Amino acid sequence: MKLLAIDASTEFSSIALTLGEEVLVEELSSQKTHAQLLLPMIQAICTQAGVEIADLEGIVFGCGPGSFTGLRIACSIAKGLAYPTQIPLYPVSSLTAIASLAREQYPEAPVLAVLDARMQEMYWAYYPPQTQQVDARLNAVKDIEIPQTQEVVLAGVGIDLYWQDFTEQLKSQVTQQLTLYPQAATMIRLVQEGLIKPVTVAEAQPVYVRNQVTQGERGG
Repeated sequence: MKLLAIDASTEFSSIALTLGEEVLVEELSSQKTHAQLLLPMIQAICTQAGVEIADLEGIVFGCGPGSFTGLRIACSIAKGLAYPTQIPLYPVSSLTAIASLAREQYPEAPVLAVLDARMQEMYWAYYPPQTQQVDARLNAVKDIEIPQTQEVVLAGVGIDLYWQDFTEQLKSQVTQQLTLYPQAATMIRLVQEGLIKPVTVAEAQPVYVRNQVTQGERGG
């Protein structure tokens, strides 16, 4: 299955493309914006693989939560590429991608996936063992709670920044801390494993989690 994946939910621009059994990856963190980076990255990786957009069987994109601007750009590019031939789109949660990466190291552990939402808040989702899909939440760091009987791997972006703000109870449950960013290659793997349902171009939307996107873009 020929898949292109795009993620811009954090400061990293992440692109991946399946080429037979291989997955080609391109990732950049730059002073340039996602809008400046993503299309040239997509063009370069497709040229390297000898793949045309029309050849794709699916386009995967990080739907959020994360940077509002990055989410809009990734979704818009995915929809624009998919529209001419109505290629199926696969929206993947940024937090699910982080949890999946954490499970590569700790397969049996519960995972608390987090992303910095600014202003002492985090997007988060708790993934018990064997759980793949969980709704994302937004809370002040001090209000994040998980079942108190569980030890957990804490993974994502902003952990060092906000560690002092987590409750003592939660900190006592954390067995490992992993700084992990959502990766396009991981999103492709989730689609290949049949864990992500396709949507149409009309249905594809970013998932902001915040009720409204404010003018100041508090979340990104």
